[in-house]
Amino acid sequence: MKPTKLWSLASYAFASAIFAFVLAEILVTRGFSVPVSPINLPIAIASVAVALAVLAIPMARYRKALKDPKKPAKRLTPTYAFRVVVLAKASALSATLFFGWHIGILVAQLTLPAITSNIVYTIVGIATSVITVLVALVVENLFKIPPDIEEPTEGAAA
Repeated sequence: MKPTKLWSLASYAFASAIFAFVLAEILVTRGFSVPVSPINLPIAIASVAVALAVLAIPMARYRKALKDPKKPAKRLTPTYAFRVVVLAKASALSATLFFGWHIGILVAQLTLPAITSNIVYTIVGIATSVITVLVALVVENLFKIPPDIEEPTEGAAA
C-alpha cells in the first residue's frame, strides 16, 4: 500500500470545500438555512483519532523495544498492522473530506449578513478534522516498514 500523499489530501479538501460552499449558497438563495454539522460529528471524528492512537500503542512499544537491545521485542501480527494502517489511511481521507466540508460551510457562514452561533460547531469540526488527519498520518508513518540495513560484505566495494 502506498503512503498517503499530502497533495492528494489537499485536493480532496479543496474539492470538498468547493462542494460545501456551492451547496450552502444554493440552499441560502432558495430560502433554506446553511447546513451545519451537529456536535456529534466532531465528537465522532475525535473518537476515531483517539481509537487510532490507542491502536498504535503496541507498534510504538515495539519500535521502542527495537532500539533497546536488552529488551525482547514482541512482534505484532501482520494482520493487525495491516488493519491499523488501512484504518489510518481511511481516517485520513474521511477526515480530510470533513475538513473541506467544514471549511466550505465556514466560508458560506462568514459571507452571510448575520453570523449565528452555529459557527462554533463548524470551527470545532475543523479542529477535530485537522487533529484526526494528523493522528492518522502519524500512525501511518509509525507502521511504515523501516529500510533494511545492509552491511557491506568482505571484499565488496564500500
